[in-house]
Amino acid sequence: MPHCPMKFQYIRRKLRSSSIRILDIGCGNGSPTAAKRWFPGCHYSGADIQRYNLSDEDIAAMDAFYLLGTDGSGYAAIPDGSYDFVLLNHVVEHMANPAPILAALCTKLKPGGYIWIAFPSLRSLSLPSSVDETLQFCDDPTHVRVPDMREIANILLANGVKILHAGRSREGLLTTLGDIVKLFKRMVMKAVTGKFSGRGLWYLLGFEDHVFGQRRPD
Repeated sequence: MPHCPMKFQYIRRKLRSSSIRILDIGCGNGSPTAAKRWFPGCHYSGADIQRYNLSDEDIAAMDAFYLLGTDGSGYAAIPDGSYDFVLLNHVVEHMANPAPILAALCTKLKPGGYIWIAFPSLRSLSLPSSVDETLQFCDDPTHVRVPDMREIANILLANGVKILHAGRSREGLLTTLGDIVKLFKRMVMKAVTGKFSGRGLWYLLGFEDHVFGQRRPD
């Protein structure tokens, strides 16, 4: 069985209905198909500055798509109070000023709806550079700002969202043990080739932090 992505792990414990409404900001890299796999029957709205890395299957999986501008435009077209789950998975690090966008997205939640925001941690500045997947923050030249977990939590709190969990994203024990073995093999390879592969090591090495919250009832 496929492994549930971290961005869905917390919310799967909260939402059991098959008819939930999801708003995914930054919906590339197969996210629409993954959402329909883990939430069959959901209404999925994608939003992005372009249709990036989307297969025909991904496009077919989207029930709606909102084109956004790099200047923060386009969010007004997304209906307020309509979504059970809003997620920004590794998006805010690409924004020079995410605060007004996060505030606007809080209004898109239904009362009782949930929001997930994940981003590279401050620790990522000290991680080794990877040849095949972003691991050190600056491996990705489109990263423009190191997000601050407290700042993001405070924005959500100021906009009627209760923080349910914030901190380092971690996998379960068995996955972590497997990643330790993987890391050992990668270190041996680095000693031989001089190159390090960080693929699949985000959670073991602490690359990702997150804030997970719920909109308070009106």
